[in-house]
Amino acid sequence: MKHTTPLQPQRVRRGFTLVELLTVVFIIAALIAILVPSISAARNQAKKVATLSAIDAISVGLQMFKTDNARDFPQTNGFPPSFAHPKITGTSFDPLKGEFPFVDGHPSITGAHWLPAMLMGVDQQGYISRKKVPKAYWNKAELWYTADGPGAGTVVLERSNLYVNPNNVRTVRTIDLRGRANSTLFKGGNNNPVSDLPVIVDLFDQPLLYYAANTHGRDTNMVEEKRKKGNDYNGGGEQSKGPPYYFHQDNVMFTGDDNTKGWDFGGSELGHAIARSGKDLTAPELIQVDADPTQSNTNTFAHYIVDRKLLKTFTSQTSKKTKLRPVNPDSFLLISAGVDGRYGTSDDPSNLPKFEE
Repeated sequence: MKHTTPLQPQRVRRGFTLVELLTVVFIIAALIAILVPSISAARNQAKKVATLSAIDAISVGLQMFKTDNARDFPQTNGFPPSFAHPKITGTSFDPLKGEFPFVDGHPSITGAHWLPAMLMGVDQQGYISRKKVPKAYWNKAELWYTADGPGAGTVVLERSNLYVNPNNVRTVRTIDLRGRANSTLFKGGNNNPVSDLPVIVDLFDQPLLYYAANTHGRDTNMVEEKRKKGNDYNGGGEQSKGPPYYFHQDNVMFTGDDNTKGWDFGGSELGHAIARSGKDLTAPELIQVDADPTQSNTNTFAHYIVDRKLLKTFTSQTSKKTKLRPVNPDSFLLISAGVDGRYGTSDDPSNLPKFEE
């Protein structure tokens, strides 16, 4: 007799219910919502730390430059200029206009352009000290770094050591910078020599601004909007008495000025917080806040660079005649726009002390 096995009931495979699927999707979405901002914040913090490290390295390079070239730059305490190169005998460029003598056309440039040019040389092969230039070439500064210079095709002008290694910083041609330039401040194109000039950029791909302090600055005139012919700083206003420590115009191509927005790196409608110079603000006025942030005196170059410990003592009752002094009155300022792409805000990596709480 043939033995037969009773049929076994088959197991029915059950899939996920809609509720279970929705629960999993919700959990995944919640984790993404939690983790993505954290990852982004961590990435931005890492960029900020790396930018601060680069600023420290550049600061060391500036000190080395001063050691080698102090005699050439007495007005800026031996540091590279950020606007007007000291007059080179026989040249036709105008230092008052900030003209850059090392390229054809002598364009007007910013402190951000002077920084790599002086620390690494225009061609990033080393800076050429003025004392190494033959007198016959004093009036041909645009040839110092070219094959048309002394020696006709051979490099005979002695180079200084690189004060900053080009491999340790990133430079970008002005015309290749991200964001949108203000066409009234930067007229880019092949006919503008500024377009090809490099700037050192931070980890956020924005120019590192450089301002050199004027050694002869006075506490009665902390900052001026522009250089004036004959050093005549008697145009009125509480801060218009004597030479200033800093000139706001040194980087207006990027920051903008009192009437014009600067380079837009982050799509902000507010513009840069140091676009307004604040050159005539008094001590109590520096802390005045307006409902419109673009009009608040706390959003000015003057407020940003004033000595932070001194600023902490200001009240509305502070005397208008209180003398003002900037941070780093005998050296320089190095300022990154930070993650928000706006120069002059609290997130800026810089060599300035933090604001006192």
